[in-house]
Amino acid sequence: MNINEHINLVDIPAYRPRSIAVVEYRPDEPWEVRIVTRPTPEWSRRAEAAEIDSAPESTLVEKPGMSEGSWCVLVLFTFLAGAALLVLLFRGELFAPGDDEGSSSKRPSVTSSASSSRTFTTSTTVSGPSSSLLVLGRMRETAAELEARAGTADVTAILIEERRMEIRGDSARPPGETVHLRMLPYELFPALVHEARTTLGVRDPKSWRIDVTPGADPGAGPRVRVTVTGKEGTARLDADATARILDRRPVGEAAEKG
Repeated sequence: MNINEHINLVDIPAYRPRSIAVVEYRPDEPWEVRIVTRPTPEWSRRAEAAEIDSAPESTLVEKPGMSEGSWCVLVLFTFLAGAALLVLLFRGELFAPGDDEGSSSKRPSVTSSASSSRTFTTSTTVSGPSSSLLVLGRMRETAAELEARAGTADVTAILIEERRMEIRGDSARPPGETVHLRMLPYELFPALVHEARTTLGVRDPKSWRIDVTPGADPGAGPRVRVTVTGKEGTARLDADATARILDRRPVGEAAEKG
């Protein structure tokens, strides 16, 4: 087997021209030969005492060409390299900003607003025996249920009837223009209904309702209005957020003064 390798004679100072050198190679690939520049003492002695003739030409081995598996690896590598080159070439076109029209057609439209508002109306009706909202604790319990549905305690109006309660709201309204559901004296409202039904000239009230709205002036607190209706007509009284009566409108007078 013939092997050619360029070496620096400085690395093997003991080497003499046409003498025998120690080499190493893999048995399965004998053409991959490397000269051992600093062999062990044993191999140095063996090289000095060895007498080796050139191998017959029939026993020479040549390094084989690329196998089929090697060609497949080379083709795969070439394909991947080409794909990477295409990405690099077209990267600028893919990510470069286009004109306004082109950009708007490729990107999703996003609309943002500095502020948003939500209006809502929700109500509930109680049923069953002793289902009147005049039962002690029933109004507050129902208000808590509506607050949970609406997701807020700040509302713009509250309507309470015998078996129904409704709330309305607008998230754009500031706190000073809303009513907080938890701050109302629900336990005192039945007394206001009784007062309206017995002192305003309605002998046989058929229905009643309570309307709670924000006060007309900032800081004035909510306004509570109780209205009763019967054969004689409609009457009402107004109270503040503590259920203190501020004004009365008996039958007839309520219609005249609105």
